[in-house]
Amino acid sequence: MDLTSTLQKKPQRFSKKGLIAGIVLPATVLLLWGATSLSSEPNIELDSLRIAQVKQGEFKVNVAGYGRLKAKYQRLLTSQTQAIVESIELYPGAKVSKESIIMTLSDPQLEQAVINAKLELARQNAEFNQQIIAHKSELLEHDAQIALLNSELENAQLRSQAEKQLIDKGIVSALDFKRSQLAVRQLKQRVAIQKVRQEHLKAMQIERTKIGHDLITQYQHNFSMIKKRFDRLTVRAGLDGILQTMPVEIGQSLTPGTQLAMVGSDKKLVAQLRVQQNQADQIAIGMSATIQTSGKNISATVLRIDPVVTDGRVMIELDLTGQLPANARPDLTVEGKIHVKEIHNALYVEQPNNVYDFKERSLYRLSPDGHSAQLTLIKFGTLSGNQIEIISGVQHGEKIIVSDMSQWPETQQKILINQ
Repeated sequence: MDLTSTLQKKPQRFSKKGLIAGIVLPATVLLLWGATSLSSEPNIELDSLRIAQVKQGEFKVNVAGYGRLKAKYQRLLTSQTQAIVESIELYPGAKVSKESIIMTLSDPQLEQAVINAKLELARQNAEFNQQIIAHKSELLEHDAQIALLNSELENAQLRSQAEKQLIDKGIVSALDFKRSQLAVRQLKQRVAIQKVRQEHLKAMQIERTKIGHDLITQYQHNFSMIKKRFDRLTVRAGLDGILQTMPVEIGQSLTPGTQLAMVGSDKKLVAQLRVQQNQADQIAIGMSATIQTSGKNISATVLRIDPVVTDGRVMIELDLTGQLPANARPDLTVEGKIHVKEIHNALYVEQPNNVYDFKERSLYRLSPDGHSAQLTLIKFGTLSGNQIEIISGVQHGEKIIVSDMSQWPETQQKILINQ
């Protein structure tokens, strides 16, 4: 073979038709495979699905929550003086009455203060009594002086009257008669002055008595206050209920204001429920509610709505108006629901997984024969417990899949159900 001719020979060209066919054929196969895979309808076992039927009727909107029972009335016991815990008679959890002694405190300085205040009050009472006696004695002296002057006046009047009859006979001179008349006038003036002095004395004595009474009242009040503080060294419950807390121990030194114990009522209780913040806006004071505890329902009324939001929840306080079960006590865990409103002739269904109130969500709606389900856009309304209102998308009697279907893409419009 000629090497030169072989090297100079041109290479053969590839066919254009062959090249196009080589590109188009694999692409077509790929498209057909993708279309087939997209249009395929998965088969799901009926037992693996949670299906709910759309209902229609009175839809009671309730806001559910959980929480604890609390004492409606509480009394905080604190130390009034600097004292020492001498003894403890009752501990937390004990049932108490108003007069139940919880503990006894000791304060020697307060004990001495009570003795001093009592002595001061006794001294003031003695001085007041002595003052009253002195006033009576002084009034008696004035009464005696007035009586003496009245006696002298009567004597002078008799003398004057006698001399008047004798002056015409010349037995008594005119000068003596005038002197007798002058004596009568002077005695009358002395009696009048003495009576005025007596009235002034009585008025002064009334003022002094009032001042004495005020001083005694002041000493009595001072003694009562100290005695009250002393009596509080014997710490009493002051409330019928349960002794809840006691943060002190025997021998502990206390300062004024130290918390000794907390007593709460056990017959009068309230429930504090924690509800979702987005549902709390529907609640108003005065709404009726129901509390469940120990398998029993207790009627209640919304008493207070806490303005503080904690961990996405709001505390709602309920006043328990129904009869409490025998085991009801503070700090008992309870569940409850608040009756917000009723929607007449509403469509509602069991709450689907990952569906919330006033949202739109595409869910699978079952066909009438139940062998398949079609993806359908549904608009939801109010949520009440595990039921949710339906605004649009499905009709009464239709069934939807409420279990989690997030494993299927949103493009999966239809699924098949194996009965």
